[in-house]
Amino acid sequence: LSEAFWRIEARCVAIANTYFTVAINRVGTEFFENEFTSGDGKPAHKDFGHFYGSSYVTGPDGSRTPALSRTRDGLLVTEMDLNLIRQVNDGWNFRMTQRLDMYARELSEAVKPYYK
Repeated sequence: LSEAFWRIEARCVAIANTYFTVAINRVGTEFFENEFTSGDGKPAHKDFGHFYGSSYVTGPDGSRTPALSRTRDGLLVTEMDLNLIRQVNDGWNFRMTQRLDMYARELSEAVKPYYK
């Protein structure tokens, strides 16, 4: 299940928060010296599971680098234009409509013990 989300998870976070994200994952299978259970009712085992690699970088606009290999170690080198963060923010116009004074006032009231 997690592999299906892997391809989109960091991309969604980058878009929602308007910043760059780097999805890093190793490849291969990891084994432990001692057996352990996963709490799923299956017998104890020593393998932690298969890691499917596919590391990638996502921009605040949803753009994405090609993923690295699923089976081999790799190194991903990419350029990140930090001005893209401002361009995306300006496009959404959140700064124009934000009400920081109101948020600060409401939050300062909400943390008081007698808040209703």
